[in-house]
Amino acid sequence: MDTQDLPNNSAKRLLEILLKINYRGNLALSEDITESFMTVFCNALDIEETSEIFYLQLGKLFILIEDLENDIQKLPKLKIKGYEKSLQKIKQWFSEENHNVHWHIVNEHLRESDSLGFHLLYNCAIDLKEQEVIINQEQLTELKDQISSLLEKIIESDISQPLKSVLREKLIELRKVVEDYQFYGADGIRKIAEESLGALMINGSEVKAEQDTEPVQDFFKLLKDILDIATKTKQLLPEGIGETLKNLLPPG
Repeated sequence: MDTQDLPNNSAKRLLEILLKINYRGNLALSEDITESFMTVFCNALDIEETSEIFYLQLGKLFILIEDLENDIQKLPKLKIKGYEKSLQKIKQWFSEENHNVHWHIVNEHLRESDSLGFHLLYNCAIDLKEQEVIINQEQLTELKDQISSLLEKIIESDISQPLKSVLREKLIELRKVVEDYQFYGADGIRKIAEESLGALMINGSEVKAEQDTEPVQDFFKLLKDILDIATKTKQLLPEGIGETLKNLLPPG
């Protein structure tokens, strides 16, 4: 199933993840390899196969499903019911009783992608239309490098401890959503950037005292870069955010 030309939204992201898992599982079946559902899931998403990491990533997948459940509420009622039924099937597929069961048992009745409602998800992506920008791998890698470099600079800096703690916490959050882009998408990254901006406003006195330092200026620049990348047009920025950036960003 080709998803390349689908509009970018939560349905497309979920579909692409499920197709990866389904493909990896069917590959194991075709090669007569006995693997657990957990093994298939971890291999498909290229993550270490430990219970801790598996459940952490699975939790993120359910957050994505919840996001999609919220998004489909914007659609006509008749369509909502069908899509909700499809999402219930997907949730059942990922239910705890299946986690350590051999893939061929879990997938016995799901050998065709349509059995999981993948075609419904495909149609859902079309119905939701374009909602997100796509951040390419090169941009994601650059953002991760920027965040890691700035995190190190801030930890080693002489800025006040309260502000250092705030900036460190927000950079770690940003790094997580960038690393888990397939689950959170551009909107997830944008939301954390906006929350970071809000945290700076709450800590306004600390920020004002340190606003001319290089780490703080770099942090503001990073937020601006992220909002530029993760937002299609200026009109999509939250109301008042442009003025906030103008007031908070250092000159230049």
